[in-house]
Amino acid sequence: MRIIEIYRVCVKVARLRRGDKKIIELRKITRDNIDEVIALEGGENQKVFIETTNLRSFADAHVLNADGVPATPFAIYADEVVVGFLMFIYDTLDHESFENEVFYGKKCYFIWHIMIEKSYQGKGYGKLAFEKMLMDIETMPYGEAEYVALFYRTSNIKAKTLYASFEFVDTGIIQDNSMLAMKNLDTKITESLVK
Repeated sequence: MRIIEIYRVCVKVARLRRGDKKIIELRKITRDNIDEVIALEGGENQKVFIETTNLRSFADAHVLNADGVPATPFAIYADEVVVGFLMFIYDTLDHESFENEVFYGKKCYFIWHIMIEKSYQGKGYGKLAFEKMLMDIETMPYGEAEYVALFYRTSNIKAKTLYASFEFVDTGIIQDNSMLAMKNLDTKITESLVK
């Protein structure tokens, strides 16, 4: 019986690497999947864009939650295989560099980290996971907010294109070579999918 299970897993992994099946699920990180999440690696060409590791982000989530800032880390699954990691938080936009902005002091969902394992990149999993995350955020799981925000490296054209496809707009605020982009939650992703 064990050989059949191994075979089924191998077939699923082969399908995923080809991109045959595009069903994405976001799952809480548990003792059953934490090692898989920590072991995920991005491509060599992406190391300049990602300043943190999944382990560090998971540790940040623990500290943020302990400090009263809701942080939600997820394992990204495709057909029962961990293919990536993402995390968002719920906080106030109160950094000193935002003082003169219309969104200063407002509650916001902030996308902390998203990555897809190098062997699963280029198959649409990142876009599908991002879409699912935004749909989750739209339910306002931690409270009301007007915006979703994130930073991306200004040299990361793929990230800029992905975020723009979900109606994120560059603010012109750059910190450490990263652009702050924001999406107004008045335009829901679920509404734009129906159009």
